[in-house]
Amino acid sequence: MNDKLIGHKFKLVNSEKTGITLELNSWSTENFIEKYSVSFDNEKIIERIKAENISFGEKVSKIDFFNRLIRDIQSEDEKTKEFASEILCNFLEFDISDFELKTLKIGIEKIIEQLKTEKNIDAEQKLAEGLFEFIYSGKLNNKEKLELLERLTEIDSYQICQYLDDEDYLKIPKVKKHVEKNKTSGEHRV
Repeated sequence: MNDKLIGHKFKLVNSEKTGITLELNSWSTENFIEKYSVSFDNEKIIERIKAENISFGEKVSKIDFFNRLIRDIQSEDEKTKEFASEILCNFLEFDISDFELKTLKIGIEKIIEQLKTEKNIDAEQKLAEGLFEFIYSGKLNNKEKLELLERLTEIDSYQICQYLDDEDYLKIPKVKKHVEKNKTSGEHRV
């Protein structure tokens, strides 16, 4: 199957449902039948659909793709949150070099808000990983990076704490205090 159909508009062949193709990979393969992970336009749901049931359209912009993932991490459907978080993590790791920082920051704010209340450990782990991929990307100057790292200490997240427990980050007093408090308190949710 052609990877180039990722990030395209689609319409289901036997339905009026439309959306964006997000991914084609091993988790969307059952019995060696390739399936696309697709996000529907009118509902916060990601489903796996066989290519033969999809009519592909034009490619969407990276901004539209990113915004769709941000929308879907906020879904009430647990699997949708997990899939969107994983795809978003990969996007933040590999596809942001030419992305406008202002747009990324808006999405990062939504990731932070989601992490404050996220109960799904798989989604939480991928959101935290994606957030730190953004930090590692070099898009932020040192002051912005410091402010973001200090802000992350306000989130009660085991996953965030694990990433903050890094030699370089522990040089930041607020981060060090947060990590030490969580190591000794035993109150951190796992």
